Amino acid sequence: MINFSVDKNKNMPLYLQIFNQFKKYIENGSLPPGYKLPTIRVLAKDLGVNNITVINAYKLLEQNGYVDKRVGSGTYVSINIKPDDLSGEDIKALEHGQILLNKNMINFSSSSPNPELFPVDDFRIIIDKVLERDKGYAFEYQDTKGYMPLRKSVCEFIKKDGINTDYEDIQIISGGQQGIDVVSKVLINFGDCVFVESPTYSWAIVSFKSRGADIVDIPLMKDGVNIEELEKKLKIFKPKLIYTMPVFQNPTGISYSIEKIHKILELAYKYDTYIVEDDFSNELNFSDKRHLPMKAYDNFDRVIYIKSFSKIYMPGLRLGFIIAPKNLVNAFAEAKYASDLSTSGLMQRAFDVYLREGIWKRHIEKFKNIMKKRFYEMKNMLLDSKGHYQIELPDGGFYFWLTLKNDISAKNLYLRCIERNLSIVPGNMFFPNKIDDRHIRLSYASCEVEKIKSGVLILNEILKDIHNNEDNEYIPIV
Repeated sequence: MINFSVDKNKNMPLYLQIFNQFKKYIENGSLPPGYKLPTIRVLAKDLGVNNITVINAYKLLEQNGYVDKRVGSGTYVSINIKPDDLSGEDIKALEHGQILLNKNMINFSSSSPNPELFPVDDFRIIIDKVLERDKGYAFEYQDTKGYMPLRKSVCEFIKKDGINTDYEDIQIISGGQQGIDVVSKVLINFGDCVFVESPTYSWAIVSFKSRGADIVDIPLMKDGVNIEELEKKLKIFKPKLIYTMPVFQNPTGISYSIEKIHKILELAYKYDTYIVEDDFSNELNFSDKRHLPMKAYDNFDRVIYIKSFSKIYMPGLRLGFIIAPKNLVNAFAEAKYASDLSTSGLMQRAFDVYLREGIWKRHIEKFKNIMKKRFYEMKNMLLDSKGHYQIELPDGGFYFWLTLKNDISAKNLYLRCIERNLSIVPGNMFFPNKIDDRHIRLSYASCEVEKIKSGVLILNEILKDIHNNEDNEYIPIV
C-alpha cells in the first residue's frame, strides 16, 4: 500500500490533501486501474481524520473520474483512465481550486507577494535576539490562547484600527484559514446555515461545508452586501454566522460603507447571529479614505474578528489572531487546542518583538510603497483598455475584479491565458454554486511593474482575438 499522510497545519483542507495524493499515485501508475482503495473507516483511522473527510476525498475522486464505486464491493481505480485523460492541467483542476502555475508565467493569480519582499534580514536579527534572551524557553508550549506578551502587543497594535479590546479576548492562531476553521468547529454543526458574500473566498466555503453547513449567498454590491436580501434571508434561515470581508474584499476588492456596516451589526444583534470578519489586507489602503474594520463599530459584541499577518509578513510562518466575543473566548481556545495545541512559541515571541520595536511599522511602509506602485500600474493599464470588460476600482488591497463583456467565457479565457504564460483566476471559483462564467480576478501581488505591463497587454490581446474570431465556446465540465 502507498503511504499517505495529512498535515493538519497545512493551509489546505484535509480531504483535498488526500485527493491530491490519490490523484498523483493514480496518474503515475503507482495505483493501477482496478486497484481497490482502502475502506473509508480504515483510511480515516490510519490518517487520524474523521470519516467525512475521507468520504469527501473519495467523492471528489469519483467526480473527476479517477475511481468507480461498486455497490457492496468498495471503491476502485477506474479502468477507463487513459494517458490522454491525465496529461497536463485541465478545467477539472480549476473547478477544485487548483491553478496551473510555472516559473515562466506572469502570475496574476496569486495574492502572495514575491519572496524578495519578505523581511528576512529583520527576521534573522529578531530570532537571534529571542534565542539569546529566552534560550530553550522559546521552544516551550505556550498558553493555548497564545504568548501573553504578544497578545498584549496585539491589543496595542489594533488600536490604530479603532479596536479596543482586552488581551484575554485574543486568541493567537496559525494563519487566517485556521481562524476560520476554529470558528467553524465552535459554531457550526451539521445542517446549520452560514451566510456568505457572493462572491467570496473559496476556502472559507470549503471550511464551512466540511462541517456540514448549508451555504446561503448574499449578493455583493459596490458598498457591501445587499441589505434587503440579507434581512429577508435572516428571517427565513436563522444562520449561525455571516462571513464577511468588509475591507478590500476577496475577490472584488470592494469596501463596505459605514452605513452598511452599522446596518449589518444591527441585524446581527436583532436576529441573534454572529459576524465573522476576515481581515488580511486593511493596511494596503492607497486612498485618502479611511476604512476601519467592522469590529471597530461593534457595540453589540457580535463580531468575531480574524486578522492574518501571513500575506503581508511571510506566508509560510502562518500567524494571526482572533478577537472573540466574551462568551466564545474559552470555546475558541479549546478548539484551537484540539487543532494543534498552540502556534509556534518561537514565532510568537519573534513577532512580539517585531511589533514592540516598531519593525512591523517600518516593513509595512516599505511594503505598501511597492504595492502602491503595482496597484496604480495595473489600475491605469486596465482603465486604458476597458473594451472587453467592466471594472470597479478598489481603494487598495490585492485584487481587481473584472466583469467580461460580449459573452466571453472566463474559463475559456483562463485556458487561453495559460497558453500565453499568463495566470489569472476565473470568477466561478468564488461563488458557492461555481456557475458564474463572466468574471475574472487579477492580483498584482507577485508581479513587478514591467510584468504587470506585459501581462495586461497579453490579456487584452487574447480578449481582442476571442472577440474578433467569435470563439466563445464553453468548455464542458465533467
